[in-house]
Amino acid sequence: MISGQIKHPFVKDLAWLVEGHYIERDFDLTPYWLPDVEARLLELADSPTLLEGKVVACKSHFLGSYFEALFSFAIEHLSSLKIVDEHFQIEANGKTLGEVDMLVETLEGELHQFEIAIKFYLQRPDLHPHDWIGPNKNDSLLKKVTRAREHQLSILQTKEGRLVVEKVAKGRAIQSSLLIFGRLYMALDSSQSVANWLQQSKFGAWVYVSDLVHLIPSFTHYSVLQKPHWLASPNLTHNTPFFSSEYPYNLVSEFLLDSRPKHLCLWRDHACFELSDFSVFVVPDLW
Repeated sequence: MISGQIKHPFVKDLAWLVEGHYIERDFDLTPYWLPDVEARLLELADSPTLLEGKVVACKSHFLGSYFEALFSFAIEHLSSLKIVDEHFQIEANGKTLGEVDMLVETLEGELHQFEIAIKFYLQRPDLHPHDWIGPNKNDSLLKKVTRAREHQLSILQTKEGRLVVEKVAKGRAIQSSLLIFGRLYMALDSSQSVANWLQQSKFGAWVYVSDLVHLIPSFTHYSVLQKPHWLASPNLTHNTPFFSSEYPYNLVSEFLLDSRPKHLCLWRDHACFELSDFSVFVVPDLW
């Protein structure tokens, strides 16, 4: 993947977005990326000033705002889609009914509303029907998708929504699509579950801190991911720490100071030639 060839963190995350890591997708962006999109990403990695300006301009440390800035840049500079408007509100009687993330136009003149999000959900079958929940447990995939489909994606079909976009729509229908980027994390609680997980690449994984020891035999290095860089895997360098038997005990002490789940990238060494990475959340035992 092209993101693995890039060092600059913003451009690396942008490339990850273009690669298409979806949880939910109503619209296929693949045909709309420019033919030379990978070459453009590599050029941008050498001269990232334009992207850096876009990220700095968003003036927010939140992961969602960072991702929205990346998505806007990708559509504007790396796709054939034209941004008609973005982040505009639909109001009535002084109240905000909702916000449209982005309205785009294809070369053929079709209009599409995008509702976008970046999410990371951990598997908790015991919380059915909210089987996939966010690290802070206040969010779930079911809650997010239901809200988007019942509210945000229908906002332009209301009288107030049609009035806001009528000048640009000029009678054209607007197709509404949900695009949730991110990753799903399956639960691990034994050496066997770790072995099964290593045979697939679709999911990340999560463990209670007391079960972290089951991962040690399979990995050589680790990195604790810091927001907003939860998207693409970080670069493995000579300064990347070893994933040693002492690490779980060090992490326990860290949870005493900060109980929020930790997001890790783990590397395993294949005969010292091939290095592959895996994404893991570590959560407190009372999570």
